[in-house]
Amino acid sequence: MKLVKIGILPILPVRANGLAQASDLRKVFAIMDLAPPNNQIPTRPVDQLVLDLLRRHEGLTVVDLTEKLEVTATAVRQRLDRLENAGYVEKRKNSAGRGRPTFSYFLTDLGWRQVGVTYTDLAVALWGEILLLEEGQTRSKLIDRVSKRMGRSFKDLLPEGSLEERMKSLAGLMAARRIPASFISIEGLPILSVHACPYPDLTGRDSDRSLCDLEQQVLSEAIGQPLELSCCRLDGHGTCQFKPIQKQTIQTSNP
Repeated sequence: MKLVKIGILPILPVRANGLAQASDLRKVFAIMDLAPPNNQIPTRPVDQLVLDLLRRHEGLTVVDLTEKLEVTATAVRQRLDRLENAGYVEKRKNSAGRGRPTFSYFLTDLGWRQVGVTYTDLAVALWGEILLLEEGQTRSKLIDRVSKRMGRSFKDLLPEGSLEERMKSLAGLMAARRIPASFISIEGLPILSVHACPYPDLTGRDSDRSLCDLEQQVLSEAIGQPLELSCCRLDGHGTCQFKPIQKQTIQTSNP
């Protein structure tokens, strides 16, 4: 059975029950491992040295890196060009008088993630404290505000278009962040499938659906339309599937 790719992400074939089989999921993960997203170029060990130096010392110049790496300036520029094209590094022009301008180099947000900056411990601690709050208005408001903030961060990166186009783009954006997701359509109904939990370190008890609710709110905010969780992995399904909530028309009968 053929897998169709939208941008960087393979689209799963749909079975009779609307879910993908395990063999199909293995194909998806294989494709994702062998073909990294177009905007994320794997770094070489020599490039990783540059990233590590910029992590410890922000704003290094070509001369600085040449001295620290003990290589030629040409070699340093080649490495910086590769990292800049990959989106890991950005250069900023230094204020100078006459003569050839010089540049300082800094890690981008993507570069910081590449060198191993993680907020997992912080996220686990904060989420644990949220769950310790008693069920009520404070806890609900806090989760709602967090989910909206996270959803807006996705929404700002999505192009304008139809609901289907936005859901396709969101699936690709999630895949670029190493969250295995795909877009499918069943009888014209657009569905976003998430094949693994985006927050594995935060999921504790199987019976706790707080993260499921948060993810639903995040994706709804990102799309700009309410989504419902129609299938959940906690219920034994192969994926979590989110679909638009259908508007119900109220029919009134004439007296």
